Amino acid sequence: MLSGVEDRLSLLISNARELVDCGFYSNWNGHLRGGPEGRASLMGALRSSENFPIIAEVKLASPTAGRLGAHMAEELIGDYLLGGAAAMSVITEPRYFLGSLRYLELAARTGMPVMMKDFIVDGEQLEAASHLGASAVLLIQGVFDRHLAVGRDGLIEKAHRLGLEVVLESSSLEELDGALDSGADILAYNRRDLRTFRPGQDLMSQALELISSDGRPALAMSMLDSADDVRRMRELGASGVLIGSALSGSPCPKEKLLSLRMPR
Repeated sequence: MLSGVEDRLSLLISNARELVDCGFYSNWNGHLRGGPEGRASLMGALRSSENFPIIAEVKLASPTAGRLGAHMAEELIGDYLLGGAAAMSVITEPRYFLGSLRYLELAARTGMPVMMKDFIVDGEQLEAASHLGASAVLLIQGVFDRHLAVGRDGLIEKAHRLGLEVVLESSSLEELDGALDSGADILAYNRRDLRTFRPGQDLMSQALELISSDGRPALAMSMLDSADDVRRMRELGASGVLIGSALSGSPCPKEKLLSLRMPR
């Protein structure tokens, strides 16, 4: 856990570089080889889902809360499939989130759109995502704004060459302004300050208005727990929501997901 650490994003980016260097993302032997042909589209799911789209996240732990529940990743994937998720997000970072590339592979085998959620700083991570059948990857605008990594546009271009869609996440209006000037396919806004993992200002209304005027799908992330929370995001103009802790920490993730579903 990262208790007492104020700059958690910086530490997690350093951790990501260590994982790249030690070969975590190149350990593909025996895994599924996925190609872009016929791969499910996250953008397509956000645009065509019968209900208001919920991306359900396979998240076993967080750096601040520790283990979130007793469920295994396989259970969560099955529950999300039965609970009507529009897509899945799979956290693959192993040290602080207890993630695994194997979970990404398992989720991709369902045929649903799957996003690899990690702290991406290197093309090797994108290659792993594509190789294991992901539909999309998450990049974090604040990482590049703070010069914790370089080459945002190069990573986006490489992701596209590999057949991956790119979700670019911001957690401030300043970051969002920079994200609008990108080739990302989907723009996400997180109400949590990623430096501290504490709640930031609730500027979701302004953020979603900016993204809507841009025309790309708008994804609302973090601190969404109830049907009222989901309904508010829908009414503010979000194209969909990503929900992690509220589902994976629930006694029955499938029933929790069903309770959050609503019409577009």
